[in-house]
Parts: sequence; structure tokens; C-alpha cells
Amino acid sequence: MLSLAKISRALYGVWRLALLDADGLKHFDDTIEAYWQSFQAAIVAAPAYAILVAIRLAVTETEAGLLQIVLAEAISYTINWVAFPLAMIHVCDRIGCFDRYVRYIIAHNWSAVIQIALFLSAMILARGILGAGAGTILLIATSLAILFYQWFVARTALAVSGGVAAAIVGLDLVIS
Repeated sequence: MLSLAKISRALYGVWRLALLDADGLKHFDDTIEAYWQSFQAAIVAAPAYAILVAIRLAVTETEAGLLQIVLAEAISYTINWVAFPLAMIHVCDRIGCFDRYVRYIIAHNWSAVIQIALFLSAMILARGILGAGAGTILLIATSLAILFYQWFVARTALAVSGGVAAAIVGLDLVIS
């Protein structure tokens, strides 16, 4: 498990990226070890993700039992953390930026922590404080902000054009 100092450094890096500061990438080690460690962001983000799922299930009728739901969500969560990085191996090779793949996946993985936390905050406001109309607008705005953030991380970490970064974000959406 990563130390609190390493987690804090990674989260500071993605926070800087969220502020559209490309120097946020300097807060990540660009090594294979850091690449594998970045998947521990899934553990850091899991509690917030679980709360998001609980909120969604509270307003959605289902015939599935609790165990089925927990297993399905856990499998889906795991697949989402693995499938996109695997797909990006091929994509980065094809578009000629494989030398920046490790840096990108590290930033991508850690940025998910901020994305999930931001969406959870918006969901709590939308479902608990704001009315239906304002809540929906907030959730749409938050989703768009997250997509823009993903685009900025891809464009910056891979050093690709805006169009290529948009296609990568689209691929991430499709896989998700």
C-alpha cells in the first residue's frame, strides 16, 4: 500500500491538473513502479464510488438482491479500472505516443479520485439540497467539467492534439 505522503503527492498533482496547470504532471514519478501504484487510486476512490452507487440505487427500483448488486458493481468497477489502460496500450502505440503512456495512465488513474469526489459532491447537492431542475443542471455541468478535465489530462500527459485527446475521452466513455 502506498504511503499517505505518496497519495497526497499524487492527489496534489491531479489537483494542479484540475486547475489547468500542466506542471501538475511533475508531481508524479514516471516509472513502471509508479504506474502500478497508480492503480491503488481505485482503493482510494472506492468509498466515494460506493456512496454514489448507494445514492443511485436509492432512487432506482431493482429486483436484484444486495449481494448481486454488490458483486455486479464490484466487477464493473474493476473492469473499468483495467480495460481502459489496456486499450490505451494499443492506442498510444498506434498514434505514436507510447513513450508517454505510463505518464498518462498514472495521471488518468489518480485523476479519477478527484472526478469521483467531485461527482459525489454534485450528487449530494443535487439530491439533497437543490430542486430537481437545479440538481439536473448541476449534474450536467459537473459531467461536462469532468469530461473537460479528462480531455486536459489526456492532451497534456500524452502531448497530443485536442482532437486526439477528445477521441481518447470518447474511447474512455465507450469502455465505461
